[in-house]
Amino acid sequence: MNSTVAAVILAAGGSTRFGRPKQLLPWGGRPLVTHIADIAWSAGLDPVVVVIGSAAESVAPLLASRPFWIVHNYRWETGLSSSLNVAIAALQPKVEAALFIPVDQPLISPRLLQRFVETWQTTGAGIVVPQTPEGQRGTPVLFAREFFSELAALSGDVGGRALFAHHADRIATLRVTDERLLSDVDTPEAFETLRVSASSGQQDLDLGEIRGLICDMDGVLWRGTSPLPGLMNFFALIRDLGLEHVMVTNNSSHTPAQYVAKLAGMGVVTTEDHILSSAVATAHYVAEKKPGAAVYALGGSGVMEALRMSGLAADDGTQTVDFVVMGWDRELTWRKLATATRHILAGAPLVATNPDLTFPLEDALAPGNGAQIAALEAATGIKATVVGKPAPLLYQQALQQMGTAANETLVIGDRLDTDILGGIRLGLPTALVLTGISQRDELSESPIRPTAVFDDLPALVRAWRLTESRSEKRVTDG
Repeated sequence: MNSTVAAVILAAGGSTRFGRPKQLLPWGGRPLVTHIADIAWSAGLDPVVVVIGSAAESVAPLLASRPFWIVHNYRWETGLSSSLNVAIAALQPKVEAALFIPVDQPLISPRLLQRFVETWQTTGAGIVVPQTPEGQRGTPVLFAREFFSELAALSGDVGGRALFAHHADRIATLRVTDERLLSDVDTPEAFETLRVSASSGQQDLDLGEIRGLICDMDGVLWRGTSPLPGLMNFFALIRDLGLEHVMVTNNSSHTPAQYVAKLAGMGVVTTEDHILSSAVATAHYVAEKKPGAAVYALGGSGVMEALRMSGLAADDGTQTVDFVVMGWDRELTWRKLATATRHILAGAPLVATNPDLTFPLEDALAPGNGAQIAALEAATGIKATVVGKPAPLLYQQALQQMGTAANETLVIGDRLDTDILGGIRLGLPTALVLTGISQRDELSESPIRPTAVFDDLPALVRAWRLTESRSEKRVTDG
């Protein structure tokens, strides 16, 4: 999502009908207020503003370690409008719209919240309201900045619905086929019913439904130059099940041919059409924006080869260029940064292959492309369009390449903040393997929740083989 859309979590109410603070109810191993705010953050909404009031002394510490803005509503007893007032006052001018989310809707998902933003972007509407198949409107609700002043002027126990009648022509409807996603918690009985329903209907990861794989490489298939355990059995599984698969990487410094050769050296035979690097995806993105564009590029051979293969002209920086492309550059110099800065300030969009702040060497971490992007963004005041994980473009290209749907495509990765978050934001099931960057002790504190966690590839393969054998047994017994 390129637009600046904030999330406002309305968590200040006294829960008088419920009998105890709804903000503190346990959901998925964490308090409800943390769960809802984590969902909003995982959807890519920025900033995530949490308005607290009742039970603030208990709620605030739960959010302290999260990347959220905490806003205190000391007038929460005067009604819902007071929370809207303080939230609007906290939003910076750069925020173009805000999605207002009640704290008591535990079944909302990152993908649902993203659909609000997509509807706003594509329709040009100022208000986006969800609607069930029966025609019932619900929450959350998105309001564009043009309505912020009216929201801030509301008083009493009145919410944003007060604007609907006067602005019917500015409302877009978001169809939500599963009305449970919009369910809220008004009573303990309703909460228990919703919790039981969610638990009984939840399948952490149904491997039998997977038809395609988007698999990270470094930290999953190998570390440095050494193959990780289970590599050959993993590719045997892919072959045996006929799975569509694309191996992806945020590393832009190598070409697909080099990755094919690296896998061949580890005993795995594959082809370049199964490799998608952030450099290749970036070149596709730029070529779609302007075929044959002149590009000033920073990066290694992977970036330069990808630009050439997409018919883009790599410029030495002496002429006017259409785009500046930033890939991970082991030979980055002040002069390269200065040239890129000049072109960006002259109007050339900055497109970055990936946002990784660090790059894993065999025995240490080194500065990654994200650190280089930060230098250009600081010098120009211009935000980069990022193609690699967790931005959606890389995975979207992988899905298009395989022809599989999101719900039947599994993302396998070793980093919560890139591999897993990228999958979550597109509504893909995700599997974290603990052979790379992210470790098990991070999971309890992270706002990013993978669908499943495996110690390594052998554990994933065993689980998948067991699923297949059970499926075959059911067919035989049936």
